[in-house]
Amino acid sequence: MSKITVLIALLVGAFIATSSIALAAGPTQADFDACNQIAQSQVSSPSASPQTPSRTDIKSSSPATTQAAPSSESADKARVENQADQLRGIADASKDDPAYQKVYLDCLRSRGF
Repeated sequence: MSKITVLIALLVGAFIATSSIALAAGPTQADFDACNQIAQSQVSSPSASPQTPSRTDIKSSSPATTQAAPSSESADKARVENQADQLRGIADASKDDPAYQKVYLDCLRSRGF
């Protein structure tokens, strides 16, 4: 193989290796802190807090419910585990506030998580 072919192969390999490592990284404590700070500032300012529909609005606006695939765990347990994973890093004092949760999750999503 020529030196150029070897060099290109090494560069492509290095790019693929670093890309997969970067994609696998999860949010850091700095991400959690920043999103908690953003959520706190937006929720504490009523004009900036997102308007979340009431539970009755949500139920009436959804045309049909979809059925999940069979699972050995209860729906309540799966829901709690999924929510806990999504809200990882959220401030304990605000973990039950739906408006805070929305802003927090939107922040994490905007950061690519």
